[in-house]
Amino acid sequence: MNRFLTINKYFFLLLISFSLLNESEAQTSRADSLLSSIRESKDDSLKVNQYLDLGLELLGSEITEAIQYIDKGIQLSTEINYKKGLADGYNAKGRAYSQLGDFQEAILSFQEALKFFREIQDETGEANILSNLGSIYFKMGNNTKALELHFESLKISEQLDNKLRIGTSLNNIGTVYSSNPNTINEALTNFKKSLEVFEEIDMEIGMAITAMNIGEVYFMESKYDSATYYHEVALAFCDGTIDATFPLTQLGEINSILGNFPKAYEFHNRAIEISEKSEAKFELTQSLIGMAKTQKLQQNFEGAIRSLEKAEILAIETDAKKELVEIYQNMAESHAQIGDYRAAYENELNVKSVKENIAKTSTEKMIQQLQFEFQLDKKEAEIEILQKDTELKNAAVFNQKIIIIASLVALIMFVIISIYLYRNNLGKQKANRLLQFQKEEIRSQREIAESAYDKLLSTQALLIQSEKMASLGELTAGIAHEIQNPLNFVNNFSELSAELVEEMNEELENGDLEEAKAIGKDLKANLFKINSHGKRADAIVKGMLEHSRTNKGEKAPTDLNALLDEFVRLSYHGLRAKKKSFNSDFKLDLDPQLQKASVVASDIGRVILNLVNNAFYAVDVKAKSAPDSNRAEGFKPMVIISSKRIENRVEISVKDNGNGIPDSVKDKIFQPFFTTKPAGSGTGLGLSLSYDIVKAHGGHIEVNSTEGLGSEFTITLPI
Repeated sequence: MNRFLTINKYFFLLLISFSLLNESEAQTSRADSLLSSIRESKDDSLKVNQYLDLGLELLGSEITEAIQYIDKGIQLSTEINYKKGLADGYNAKGRAYSQLGDFQEAILSFQEALKFFREIQDETGEANILSNLGSIYFKMGNNTKALELHFESLKISEQLDNKLRIGTSLNNIGTVYSSNPNTINEALTNFKKSLEVFEEIDMEIGMAITAMNIGEVYFMESKYDSATYYHEVALAFCDGTIDATFPLTQLGEINSILGNFPKAYEFHNRAIEISEKSEAKFELTQSLIGMAKTQKLQQNFEGAIRSLEKAEILAIETDAKKELVEIYQNMAESHAQIGDYRAAYENELNVKSVKENIAKTSTEKMIQQLQFEFQLDKKEAEIEILQKDTELKNAAVFNQKIIIIASLVALIMFVIISIYLYRNNLGKQKANRLLQFQKEEIRSQREIAESAYDKLLSTQALLIQSEKMASLGELTAGIAHEIQNPLNFVNNFSELSAELVEEMNEELENGDLEEAKAIGKDLKANLFKINSHGKRADAIVKGMLEHSRTNKGEKAPTDLNALLDEFVRLSYHGLRAKKKSFNSDFKLDLDPQLQKASVVASDIGRVILNLVNNAFYAVDVKAKSAPDSNRAEGFKPMVIISSKRIENRVEISVKDNGNGIPDSVKDKIFQPFFTTKPAGSGTGLGLSLSYDIVKAHGGHIEVNSTEGLGSEFTITLPI
């Protein structure tokens, strides 16, 4: 069985310890909230930790972007001299580069982290970094250096009595030893010590990994009873998970070697089923190879070939070269057994080709390692060379011949250096001319960019003014409709009252005082109604004047319920006046206990008007898109506006049952000039301006939308 899985288990424990140290969990859903927290955070050290947490969140999906956020955390830590942030930042950066396979950058980052952990006397962090460095050197093939670092990490961990780190270091030491057949006993000893430590702290994943490592060592030594025992221990902790495929596959191979084929196939099938369910191609490759080995032992060579062909496809996809060698070797043997010697020969050629590829890759890695180690030792080598040169010069004092030769050499070197400096000077002159030309080109391009930027600002200002005028038009239509209603009542009751006065005069002339008194009562009632509707119109005008007076950017205590009621009705009547076919209903669900909030009323009114207009537009579009279908489904256009208090803030919600917002554009709706409306129907600035207004009030606005069911915009403002 290939040892690639065990090496993965080695690194798995390394990364587990790293994540525990930094208290970071794999919660991709936290990325957006972390970005929001970074924008709102005013504490620089807290912002550093948020940058690093965000970088760790993105390691599994967007590793390049993750490194960018980690670098921002390191840069900010440097500016504020936050050494804990620098230590954690370089640790995270080292982890990112090791995940990319750039081990040189990983080592340099870990060494920086080690320096800062030692400066702040964080021994737990120091032990973790030493373990990380040991892991990188092991991966690069430098087992001696890896063991040195792991033992140093173990020593610190034992002094701290940190069981998690002790167990991890022992497991890593065992893994390094297990890569050499001559130290397999040392590997077994360290694995068993690691298992005891993990049992002591009841860490199941640690127990599972060390148990399967022990099981593999016994399997390699053909001690199948012991191997079976430890693999079953591992399964007790990880059965059903992707980690279970390794012990299941080896248990299948053990049972096939012992001749228990039904049980062997049971283990193999479980391993394949888990791998397929988890879509884990590499583990499925291993499981299929194990199945093929059992089929070969049972002399089912055609079945073995089918299993190996499936494994070959997966191994090529995952670039699992060592597994490809094993696949082609077993395919060659199986084809030979059924007499297909041509196929057997072709697979032997494949074995040779893949091995040559592996050897080439190993050579390249060795060259990279030697280059890196050369850079690390460069300073020491330079010092040693200088010392030797000094010794030679001292010896030359006693030897005239050497002095003469040295003088000639010096003269030749002088000539060479003179020629070099002359050519270098010519090159500098040429570079200066090129630099001057580039400066002129940059200046020209900058002038063009500045001109384009000025035009963009001018266009943006015109579009914003257009958006404001559009809002003003809708607001004016609503105000006109609101005032028109009481004015209609005043006009109608005035005309009716005039007629009643004439009737009352006629009755007085006729001497019918009772009838005249009755008409007088009706006349008085009409005058009361005229007065009531006149006051209504007056209240509307005063309310708008009051909002106009606060349009100076000054905050004042404002009744948000009254503001909501007023602007919702203005929006509704404005749309009714503008578009006769508009047909929707709305509902106000306002908290009567809501306290006044300190806001710029006209600005918040614009936000409310914008959101309510969008909501009415959405339900109107849905009602008209398939009216017959909507009626059949009982669709009724509805917009619900609500308010409530939550602790020290107020929450305003505008909810509609329109078509909702597609997931593909949710992240863009608050961007300037983005709109889903048809061309000419909107500027795309409404939600952008609303976002800026709410943010300027110290609040935030968010959207929750389900395509086909509707949207809900929620504004949160401090009280």
